[in-house]
This record gives sequence, structure tokens and C-alpha cells, in this order.
Amino acid sequence: MLSSSRWAAVALVFLLDVAISPLGAQWQSNTGPAGAVSGAIVGGDVERYLRALALAGIIKPLPWAIRPFGPVDLAEFLLDSAVAQHPWSGAMRKALSSRAAVGGVVYAGANTGFPWGANDGAMWQGRGLTFAAGAAATFRIGPLSLVAAPAAFSASNNSFDLMPQQAFGIRPEADPLFPTVIDLPQRMGSKPYRRVDPGESTVRVSGRGISAGLSTASLGWGTGEAFPALFGSNAGGFSHLFLGTAGRGLRIPIVGRVNARYIFGVLEQSDWSPVQGSQTFVNAAQSGTRRLGTGINLSWQPGVFPNLEVGASRFFHSPFLSGNRRWKAWSKPFEDVFKKSFQGRSEGSADPTGDADNQMGSFFARWVFPRRGLEATFEIFREDHNWDSRDLAQEPENNSARMASIRAVTSRRPTSLSLLTLEYFDGDVRPIAQARAQGFLYTHAGLNQGHTQRGQLLGSPIGAGAIAGQRIAWERFTPSGSLRANLQRWRTRALRTRNGEGLNPPANFLFAGSHDWIIDASLASTRFSGGRALTVEGGIAWAGNWQLDIVNESRTNLYARASWSLF
Repeated sequence: MLSSSRWAAVALVFLLDVAISPLGAQWQSNTGPAGAVSGAIVGGDVERYLRALALAGIIKPLPWAIRPFGPVDLAEFLLDSAVAQHPWSGAMRKALSSRAAVGGVVYAGANTGFPWGANDGAMWQGRGLTFAAGAAATFRIGPLSLVAAPAAFSASNNSFDLMPQQAFGIRPEADPLFPTVIDLPQRMGSKPYRRVDPGESTVRVSGRGISAGLSTASLGWGTGEAFPALFGSNAGGFSHLFLGTAGRGLRIPIVGRVNARYIFGVLEQSDWSPVQGSQTFVNAAQSGTRRLGTGINLSWQPGVFPNLEVGASRFFHSPFLSGNRRWKAWSKPFEDVFKKSFQGRSEGSADPTGDADNQMGSFFARWVFPRRGLEATFEIFREDHNWDSRDLAQEPENNSARMASIRAVTSRRPTSLSLLTLEYFDGDVRPIAQARAQGFLYTHAGLNQGHTQRGQLLGSPIGAGAIAGQRIAWERFTPSGSLRANLQRWRTRALRTRNGEGLNPPANFLFAGSHDWIIDASLASTRFSGGRALTVEGGIAWAGNWQLDIVNESRTNLYARASWSLF
């Protein structure tokens, strides 16, 4: 007879297996205020507008490091009688007063030069035309809320020059720098690429400041927007169970507000992954086409400084073992943070002081000054463990990246709200590499899909390796919609910027002295009327060092996108 806890574990496995689609796309999130009836999709215009309201001091301080926000959360934030007038106030109040709604969205996009698209969900935007369509239905009754948002897309996926890669027996579409340790194809095969997905769907039960449920929605962990360290909207979501706080979190007298979320999910790979064979983990050579993902995110807003948010997150990719053994992974986020505690535990790993799991984590801080309309954030992201506390104190920069941003309100009126954003991401290999071997961001040995879901990065979309990015964006919200201008620079597909000492691959690797860089400029506009919203965007992406200078030329990609939604 199974114990009650074992029965619970079996039931959760069943729910996760049922939730996973054998295919894989997120429907578009530029829906105008009418889309608030489904919540604030990570990276969407409703979420960005909510952040602007908090920055301008129009609504009370929000916990920003644990997202997405559901429709019940938005109702708590925005239906407060003390909330002042703001550009979308009437339209959002109308949307959030509905307990049931049905809507949909259609999308079309085009890239002329090379695949280009980021933070756009699981949709793959290759070279050529891409079309997508999605439906959305939401229902709320008492503590229960349901959002069903399935979507489908079709990308023409036209050909372009692929970079060569140095691993024999690997498909030519594979990532050229790390073909055996990350599922990050340059191109999704040689034919049109089509997928279907449950999208931004969630079943949630909330009450007394706590929420729990099952979701396939994108996650937003940490302070980043365009360059999220751990989770953002670049790859869409994955099937997961969650348990944590709701709304503004739990208020503890004197201490302040505490927010937390625990997730347990299943991650999928693309058809061009370096991992083949069975779904379950067999050994290091056959690590399984599925992985388990477990994580916890904690944040705190002190009672004396309610506009300050500090916290930490931790996430593990773990083997998808056969039978009940896979449930050992549920407690990974709560284990010892130092690797010395692993001695004698080497199942699935050639490292006697390791295992086949891959750890990631971050520490973050965010401070808002609403009277001045200013926000500053900082986050440090880490791959893998330190050996002990001394190792952490001496070399905190080991296998790390750093992110920072500044946001400022440039105009605040009852009928308009504008803000300027500066964001910075630095995942370069540090000088410590001259004395100690360093790994690369988002690549994993042991579970060789890296930090990806179905061939796209779950974190910053820049890429894998020693990467960096800078961005400046301006956005203006008015009663009829929004206008957004964006300029960013990516340094992608890089191994290093120094002499390569201590790196893996070694300095004599074919691409060891090079990197690509891309400058992207775009302008987007959303206009809505009632429950209808039209978004158009156009831009240019210029690759100044195409294909790590192997082709010895630059490339230009002109792109255009349009979506129309109705709720």
C-alpha cells in the first residue's frame, strides 16, 4: 500500500504528464487593457503598464520579482478605490469587472535577412513569414480562476547561411559553439516549422494571500525585462505546478511583505537537440529528452522601506528518472548550497562530488522612488555551486552574470504616462578565468539541453556563452494606446573577449577569439477601441560581424510585425 505522500506524488506526476503537449507557442501579449481580463502576461503591454503605474506612484508598491500576475492579482492592484486616474483606468476597470470572457488574437510577421525575434513566447520567428493565431477564455468564481489560451503558429523558416560547428555527428542546424551541451538550433530544420501549444494557460486557486495551481504560462523571475537572467518570456512557459503567495504577498507586522513561489515542472526539447533516445534518464550518455525543473523564488519588501524589494531565486534542471525515483527532485531547491556536501553522491555524473543536476540562482534588489518617478535594479546570476563559504567569499564572480537597470518617468499626467528605460546585461567571462576554468552561461554538461525549452532560451534571449547586451527604450501610454521606441545592442555567440586562459573550450578553438554583435532599432504602436487592439511594429537589425567573421561581412534584417486582438 502506498503512503498518502506517495499517492500525492503519483497524482502530481499524472497531472504534469497530462498537461504536456507533444507539440509546442505563446499567443501574442499586446492586447491593450482589454487583455487584463486574462491577467498580465510576462513581457506584455499590460505588465509593462502596471510597472509604469507603480513607478509613477499611482498604485501601491508591487512585488515585481515573482510573476506572472493573474486576473485576481490585477483586480487587487487596480480596483482599489484609492487608485487615481490614469490613462487606461476606465478600460482596465471594465475588463477586470468581467468574471468570464472570450477573446482571440491573430499575428503576422516577416524577417528579410535572418531569424530575429526575442521575448515573444515559444513562437519561432525564422527568416521569411510567420503567422500565428490564438484563443483565450477566462473564468473566475470564488477562489478559482481559469485562463485557457491555446495558440498555434507557422513559420516559413526560409534558408540562410548556417555557421559550421565542430562536433561530428551533430545536425548542421545545431548551435555552432556548443553543439553538444545546449538545445539551441540556428534553424528549426529545413522545412516550414509549425507548432501548437497550451500557451498562457493557468488553473489557479487563491485565498488568504496564498495561491496554487497548474500552469503553462511564461514565468518572470528577477528584475530583468528585455534581459531576464533566469526566466522571462523568450521561450514561453513549460508545464508546472506552483504554490506560493498571491497579490502583494503576505503582510507580517514590522517585518513587511513577503512573497514566495515554488514550482515543479517538466521541460521539453526540440527535435534538433543533441540529446536523443528515451524520455527518461539512463546515464550520462543518454540523459533523457525530458527534464524536471524545480525552483523557489523569495522576495521581501521591508515594512520601513515598502518600495524596496530584495530577494533570491534558485532553480534546478534534474534528470527525468523512471518511476517514483523522479520525485526525489522535488526537494532540490532546499538542499545545501555548497558542493562539498555532495561527496559520495555521483549518480549519473562522472564527477565524484556532483550529480547530473544543474543549479542556477540569482540575488536581486529593486528600489522605487515614486515621488521622483525613478526605479533602480541590480541582479547577479550564478551557474553551478561554490565549493564552500570560503570559495563563495573569494570568488563570487565565478560563472556569473550581472544585470542592472534604471527607469524614470518622463511625463506623468491623467491622460498620458511616459517612461525611459536603460537596461544592461553583462555575462562576459571574468578575469578570474586566467586562474580558474570558467563555464559559459546557459550551457550544461550532464543534461545537455542547457537552460532551454523546445530549442529556445528560458532566460536572456541574447544567446549562450560569454554574452552581453545594452538597451534603451521609451514608452508612452495614452487613453487610446501606446507608443514604444527601442534601441539595443547584443553581443551574442561569443566565447571570450580576453586571451582565453582557463576557458573551456580552449583558446585554440576555431571561434575562440571572436564574437557576433547585432544592433536593433524598432518602433511599435498599439491602438485600441473597446475590446479591440491593433499593434504594428517595424525595425531593423544589423549584424556587424556576421557568423563570427567567417563569412567576413555584415548582414541586415528588416522586420515587420502586426497583431490584432479582440476580447
